[in-house]
Amino acid sequence: MPQHTSNRSSLKPRTTAQLTLTVEKKLLGYVSLASATGVGVLALSQPSEAKIVYTAVHQTIAHNATLQLDLNGDGTNDFSFSNRLSGPAGAPTFSTRTSAALSISPVAKTNQVWGSSGLVSALPAGVKLGPHGKFAPSRYFMGGVSAIGGNHPMYDGPWAPPGGSEKNRYVGLKFVIDGKIHFGWARLSVQVRQTKNGGVTAVLTGYAYESEANTPIETGRTSGPEVAEVTPITLGQLALGAAGIVAWRREQEDAA
Repeated sequence: MPQHTSNRSSLKPRTTAQLTLTVEKKLLGYVSLASATGVGVLALSQPSEAKIVYTAVHQTIAHNATLQLDLNGDGTNDFSFSNRLSGPAGAPTFSTRTSAALSISPVAKTNQVWGSSGLVSALPAGVKLGPHGKFAPSRYFMGGVSAIGGNHPMYDGPWAPPGGSEKNRYVGLKFVIDGKIHFGWARLSVQVRQTKNGGVTAVLTGYAYESEANTPIETGRTSGPEVAEVTPITLGQLALGAAGIVAWRREQEDAA
């Protein structure tokens, strides 16, 4: 017997485009408006999405120098790091005091730093920085070491564990862009030693901020969720009610 061939062509599975609940609610809410007005075609844009802006650097903070940080690259400095060294570089006398210290200062009064008890926290990756964070404008000191003569050194601050170092830790930052609050972080590797052994060695290795105002950011996160590009729906489709939205969704699936 002759074999019958199918006229159906093989189809590849289509990727379904998922809508957020917020978008779906807005679309359904526009149905009644479109039906009542009878307006023809009007493109409705998607709501803006938050975006993390990350900058990778490798910048040493030199002794007795200040490093300015412009988080969002608008030409205005937001914070400054300071690496101070005092006392003789060589072996101190019995009564000589030597010290080395690392600190951060907000350039604008509205900017703040994450910390507690007057100290800047050395945060691990994954800490959520947001409106309810531990921010204050007066927490500047990160860590340092001091000694008098031949006495044992005294280490102080979250960034100065005795005889050790902090690698890839984060400073939580809160600053203002065009009058609105944004959150960000700076990543540093820091080693604190006595002045005769080099003092504080600090390297800024990256920084990031959240472009959406009042939106939290996690320390260490360098990118936000990817959002698929969606073709705008028209009021003509909305005027068809739920059936029009279903048809619009099918168009998105075909385009995916």
